[in-house]
Amino acid sequence: MDNDLAFASIDELAPRIKSGEISPITLVENCLERIAAHNESLNSFLAVFEDQALADAQLADADISSGNWRGPLHGIPIGLKDLVDVAGTVTTGGSTILKDNMASSDATITRKLKDAGAIIIGKTHMVEFAMGASGINPHYGPGHNPWNLDRITCGSSIGSGNAVGAGLIYGAIGSDTGGSIRMPAAVCGIAGLKPTYGVVSRAGVLDLSWSCDHVGPMTRRVADAAHMMNALSGYDSADPASSSETPPDYATALGASLEGIRVGVPEHYFFEGIDPDIESAVRSAIELMASHGATVTILPMDWVRLGRLINVGILIPEAVSVHEKWLNAHRDQYSPEVLSRLTSGIGISAFDYIKAQRSRAWFIDKMNVAMADVDVLVTPTVPIQTPTIEGCTPAPGENVARDGADLGNFTGVFNTTGSPSLNVTCGFTDDGMPIGMMITGKAHRDDVVLSVGDAYERVAGWHERRPPLFS
Repeated sequence: MDNDLAFASIDELAPRIKSGEISPITLVENCLERIAAHNESLNSFLAVFEDQALADAQLADADISSGNWRGPLHGIPIGLKDLVDVAGTVTTGGSTILKDNMASSDATITRKLKDAGAIIIGKTHMVEFAMGASGINPHYGPGHNPWNLDRITCGSSIGSGNAVGAGLIYGAIGSDTGGSIRMPAAVCGIAGLKPTYGVVSRAGVLDLSWSCDHVGPMTRRVADAAHMMNALSGYDSADPASSSETPPDYATALGASLEGIRVGVPEHYFFEGIDPDIESAVRSAIELMASHGATVTILPMDWVRLGRLINVGILIPEAVSVHEKWLNAHRDQYSPEVLSRLTSGIGISAFDYIKAQRSRAWFIDKMNVAMADVDVLVTPTVPIQTPTIEGCTPAPGENVARDGADLGNFTGVFNTTGSPSLNVTCGFTDDGMPIGMMITGKAHRDDVVLSVGDAYERVAGWHERRPPLFS
């Protein structure tokens, strides 16, 4: 296994693949070796498409050798969270209810990745039906954090987070309804973008909450997320929520500086009662941005704490609606924790749901006004240090874990707004765990968010660290 190759970025590899210096076959073989060596300890993949990936690598190598290079993702091994359809394979959603759910066609994003030349190497592990913040799945086991195997991977995109963080693959797809792209990205020390709602199609992706669900990239570098967004974004008639707005070239602004970037820092909520190491790291990151030319404005936002409450008030009843058929037919196959969450939403009235949606419109308007004179908001991604797997596993007879209840408090705010929100690493705790910060922008300005994240990443350098167990 070549560790240096495993931790290279897509942005670094693309020109080397184009020139023929590196073959996609070499990349796939190296990834498959690392998956075989480390999947048991990390629990990253529910399925690995070894034969198909090797065959696709040979085709990619032949295409590129013939001068038919399709772009930065051509020949790059990518993982898909196991709620994304791949024709002829099972999409379980991390459940036993869907253990025989064979996909008849590719999801739109699967097709787009294949069209860009990416090699789908397997299905990554996830929380049951993407419903949970701790990364615990009682059916298929917990995801283990590559920086400390006793810690959680966080959010529902557990395999996407730890596989990229441990250098098993170069990029992955995650989903984010209350934070499950950004939270695992934060604790695994990688970049993760929740795009603007509707920019990336969800056709062929299992629903949790149709008005809060987002699908997006998880990568080692922000630049890599930009390259993936160029492949993933664009209108799709198969997704009723798909945006008709023409997406930009997300890679164009890569390499820009922080000079003149207007950073807003909320005065309220995001820094109240959080872990002191996390607060210190994020505030130091903001100071670093300012020292490189960004202007920083403190924004009074005493209403912003309502964002997560609105998120949950919409998410839970929509999830109950999605699961109505399965709850009636397969109630006994749900884990106690997921069943408890779903049944808690059965009694929510239509009036309360509509009230939450109206509150959302009010909240979005407040956010737009607050951000009128800034380009991005910068906040912590999660408020607490990464809990242990033991602490986040419900005790026998219990439906709720002891730890981790606050993990999604900050990320869920921006599922309410639907605005683009990116995690980048901004430091490490004393015991070596990554600390994440969110860079959140205005709707359809994902390019600005990615540009700012890339600029911060280059001056800070935290992304260059590797988890010792896997480097």
